[in-house]
Amino acid sequence: MVTTRRGGGNGMFHGWRILGVTLASQAVQAGLLIYGFGVVILPFAAEFGVPRQTLMLGSTLLSLTTNIISPLGGAAIDRGWTRNLMTFGAVMLALAFLALSRVNAMWQVLAVFALLLPFSNLLLGQLTSSALMTRWFTRLRGRALGLSAVGTSIGGLLVPPIVAQLSVTLGWRTAYAIVGLGALTLLIIPIRAWIVDRPQTIGQLPDGDPVVTIVPGTIVTTPASAAKLTTRELLASLRFWQVTLIIALVAGSYLALIANLVPHATDVGVPAPQAALLMSVMALCAIPGKIAFGMLADRIDLKYAMWLVIGCIMLALCALIVATDFIGLVGASVMLGLAGGGLLPLWGMYVAQGFGQANYGKAAGLMNPAMMPLTLFAAPLAGRVFDQTGHYTQAFVAFLIALAVAAVINLFLRLPPRGSAA
Repeated sequence: MVTTRRGGGNGMFHGWRILGVTLASQAVQAGLLIYGFGVVILPFAAEFGVPRQTLMLGSTLLSLTTNIISPLGGAAIDRGWTRNLMTFGAVMLALAFLALSRVNAMWQVLAVFALLLPFSNLLLGQLTSSALMTRWFTRLRGRALGLSAVGTSIGGLLVPPIVAQLSVTLGWRTAYAIVGLGALTLLIIPIRAWIVDRPQTIGQLPDGDPVVTIVPGTIVTTPASAAKLTTRELLASLRFWQVTLIIALVAGSYLALIANLVPHATDVGVPAPQAALLMSVMALCAIPGKIAFGMLADRIDLKYAMWLVIGCIMLALCALIVATDFIGLVGASVMLGLAGGGLLPLWGMYVAQGFGQANYGKAAGLMNPAMMPLTLFAAPLAGRVFDQTGHYTQAFVAFLIALAVAAVINLFLRLPPRGSAA
């Protein structure tokens, strides 16, 4: 006789709770450290009388240290330490903002961004969230990754104005202490209560599929698991470098366009307030982009979904090259938002399908520093092109070429069959 029961025995799939926690953690991480970076760092310019270039060192140090520690974080995730890692990230976020509320010199601010905040940036962000989603979801993996990543957009829309208003009302020192303690309070309880590394730990299966109870003597076959790979084996893998280059070329082009979109809009005559609205258009369009591309990737070959993302960014680039009015730039911003939203779930799915759950954290963690030359320096290189030529056209053409290269690499990429190493 064969009987079935819902995993966990409580009638509810625990993966949805974990998705909610990852959505909240990414909202806090992205809202404070990515979209809200300018809001968080700006008070220190007046307080310590430093130029903008010095302020921007905070972002550079945050990115550099995050990428340096990424391989270690990824390996720890593969060991099943995700709940403790996210807890550590939340505690470090609170300590960092408490420290920022007490700083007396700019070097102390930069030290916080270099030594404390990178742990929160890494452990509350995409790496841990996507690892959990790919473990808890197989058939619905794209949908789960997309919904989880919506947290970054929600954080970008809500957190910066909240921090700005608190700073105006209470002063930035008090505001940052409240932000740190508030973030810790918001995250620590659900992380400790609900984060579980794998569904099998609590008697469930991915996607909430029924757990089958088999009578003795019945033979059951299960999908093969990917073999554990060493760091050397991953770095020697052609597939690893193909996936890394695809994501780096697409993400680097996208991030560079985000950084230079508003300056380009003002260059072609769009008033500054309207130019700033383009970023809001992108943030809003990223939400349906994450959901739609995530659901689409569950239904079609991942490579086709990636080509759609690349195509959207290329269309946006063509629009940016020819557009001379606000409406044309809005069209480009819509395409960029949809594509940028779609890139996040596809990134997680490429790593999961390419290397399997046994190697997800290690592979994703190694990819971050490997991509750094393209993702970190594409934006300033575009700015340098503008400084030398007076326009962005050559930079936009270079990004079109980079995206075409990514599309070709994607053509030759060979991923294992879906589910073979889930």
